[in-house]
Amino acid sequence: MSMPLGLSIASHSGLPPAKVGALAGAAELAGFSAVFVAEGHGDALALCHPVAAATRHARVGTAIANAALRPPVLAAKTAAQLDQASNGRFILGLGVANSVMNERFGIAPFAPLAMIEEYTAVVRAVLAGSPTGYDGQVFRAGMVPLDSPPLRAELPIYLAALGPRMLELAGRIADGVILNLMTPAQADAAVSVVRASAKAAGRDPESVEIACVVHCCLGSDALAAAAARAAVLRYVMHPAAPRLFGELDGGPSLRGVQELVLAGDRAAAADAVPQQVADVFVVHGGADECLARASEYAAAGVDLPVLFPMPADGDWGYEKTIAAMAGKIT
Repeated sequence: MSMPLGLSIASHSGLPPAKVGALAGAAELAGFSAVFVAEGHGDALALCHPVAAATRHARVGTAIANAALRPPVLAAKTAAQLDQASNGRFILGLGVANSVMNERFGIAPFAPLAMIEEYTAVVRAVLAGSPTGYDGQVFRAGMVPLDSPPLRAELPIYLAALGPRMLELAGRIADGVILNLMTPAQADAAVSVVRASAKAAGRDPESVEIACVVHCCLGSDALAAAAARAAVLRYVMHPAAPRLFGELDGGPSLRGVQELVLAGDRAAAADAVPQQVADVFVVHGGADECLARASEYAAAGVDLPVLFPMPADGDWGYEKTIAAMAGKIT
């Protein structure tokens, strides 16, 4: 298989750092060209250290880290250290999460587009050793000394994007974009927005790498189908859920599911997710089914499909996924 493929390991899997590193090493041996850490309730950047230590060639990154949790100067310092630890293989993937989650963390509401644009600028100013720092409307920073020069002053910054305005921003300023919760058809439209925005900004449209998270659950039984429904719950409270899950296009409403989540009955909420909705966003079956779905995203213009295993009955299935892909992506 000539298509590059990434793997995402969830911090919310609760795996210890040593295990995360061991999985990353196994994924590299199996042929995965990138290993990302998804931030749940842990620290994705911290977990990138064992990933970097366990790999030699695969790129290492966050897909994604919540920028709202960290001052941009701290993110820049940590990214510089991770790039050194990985010998120039690190990708800083940033997002703004959603207002519901951030409110739970005690973060006041903010304008996401302005925030992430200036955040990116601060990180770049720190890495470049700008003597004037950065003076914006959201962030201000003076010259920030680092213990040692960054391995790459132009360390790649990828932005998570779902809506058209964030996609346009990513095309204009980012080194890459991380798509999520998109059908191949939606990804195709998103790719067009990113490429057009990059071109309008005077950039080479192909210079912006487009990655897309592909939720998967290996297994052909009812357990995997249930895991697909449960995966929807992680995103059903997102403000953009009606658009992301197709309700605005005439698909089934997930309002009943949202009400059950708010009531704290996640088991009933998962049962209430229409299987056809879950199956659009979470591919389940064997390795061939996962690869076929990844190929659909590649055909839509995605440069790097990133498999994101979902748990079935408590088992995240990383070993199963990695073993199933070995020999198919090398």
